[in-house]
Amino acid sequence: MPLQSVTQLRYPYPSPLLMPRPTDETDERQIRAALELANLSYVEALNPDLPRQLAIWLRMLLASVRNLTAIREPGPAIRKHVIEPLAGRDRLINADLPLPHGPMIDIGSGNGAPGLPVALCEPQRSATLLDSRSAATEFLRNVVTEIDAAQIQIRQERAEIAAHTDLRSRFALAVSRAAAPPLSALELAIPFLQIGGIGAIWTGELAEPQLDAVARAVAELGAEFTPIDQPQGIVVVTKVRATNPRYPRSWQQMRRRPLSELARADDDGSWLRVS
Repeated sequence: MPLQSVTQLRYPYPSPLLMPRPTDETDERQIRAALELANLSYVEALNPDLPRQLAIWLRMLLASVRNLTAIREPGPAIRKHVIEPLAGRDRLINADLPLPHGPMIDIGSGNGAPGLPVALCEPQRSATLLDSRSAATEFLRNVVTEIDAAQIQIRQERAEIAAHTDLRSRFALAVSRAAAPPLSALELAIPFLQIGGIGAIWTGELAEPQLDAVARAVAELGAEFTPIDQPQGIVVVTKVRATNPRYPRSWQQMRRRPLSELARADDDGSWLRVS
């Protein structure tokens, strides 16, 4: 029996007693087939339990309320929430970027993508899924319990606040997708990184002026822009120095004045501070 979409529930996840469990291997075969089609089958060697864990997560996700995902069919859900994140991880590896050892964080994790499938590929790497919404974090805690992924921690806190706590400068890898506009997403993500850590932000295609703004923001935050292979759609950065303690700013400040406006080039190309 394939993964089934269900009608909207009152709660972000179904009762464990009502939750259909993936006892039929068709669920896992569907995921394996998608991985093979995307040339990602090798991830099973990293974690042989990966298809089963992903099948449970997707069942729970398709049974959740629509503020966790608008996708209600298994095929599109696999492509968007499994293949897209794992293909992004594959692009980092193919670009010869040395993914540093150490913990990973997903900022604004929501339904768990991209952080959950990426974390499940490397069960030896501890991971934190960060989100401010109680519905999302409650859903994620139930998923982690169901799939027995003790290496994954869930934290409910606003990212712009969490980045000024014990989580700052702690992570070797930071990922984020659709949590904020590109410049705000970078301002939220980079402070979590260790020196030498890598950030991967799913942004979609960016026009040349947007890429220029991203480059200025990345430099202001203490990182370097790291291009990867086509197609674009993921901004990858490497942190090279400590981020100014003022960042990230409050959400209101980020919305009122994008980071690129705080570090703009003057005529000779040096950085001019503006208040």
